[in-house]
Amino acid sequence: MVTLDLREVDPPHRHKLVLETFHKMKAGEELEVIADHYPAHLLQLVSGKIRKYEVKESEDGNFVLKLTKGEEESKAVIAHLSDYRQTGETFTPIPVIRKDEYGAILVFFKPGQYIPAHAPDSDLIFYVIEGKGKAQIGESQVEIDKGSIIIVPKGVKRGITAETYMEALHVVVPAPSPEDHEKVMEAAARGSKEVQLRS
Repeated sequence: MVTLDLREVDPPHRHKLVLETFHKMKAGEELEVIADHYPAHLLQLVSGKIRKYEVKESEDGNFVLKLTKGEEESKAVIAHLSDYRQTGETFTPIPVIRKDEYGAILVFFKPGQYIPAHAPDSDLIFYVIEGKGKAQIGESQVEIDKGSIIIVPKGVKRGITAETYMEALHVVVPAPSPEDHEKVMEAAARGSKEVQLRS
């Protein structure tokens, strides 16, 4: 098993190091990653390419991810919402599958949590499974609740704010870059309601 301690690596280089290591691995090999936060974005980047994974929080507040690389093949994903449900200090995105062509994510919000407004190069399909809140689309705000479906083309600003506990299926086509993901999550952690992905 290869172990990477990301706490000792500058944040802009963490995902690159893990992905380079992961791509060199063979199917069935294991990788252990130690991080100072829940590795949701990292799981999104390798989703669809792993056989299994486990994340445990240690007593000191760090997270240990253990994953096994899978075969490079397309396969059906059959899952249940209850297998993914969890919340954290910011909105919590949990990958169902990520490919270069698309990504499917389950997103969990505590009341008041939000996805900062941003305008990525991806189309968005957002389906509210439970709860209610507001969606920013361009400069407009719309009310959303259980059963709401939002489709936003690439390049159009979008953001979500939960008014109650909320669960949603978030599909993006194509999957966003690791850099865009990192910027959105860092903005949420800082308390920023909007983030510019391009300078």
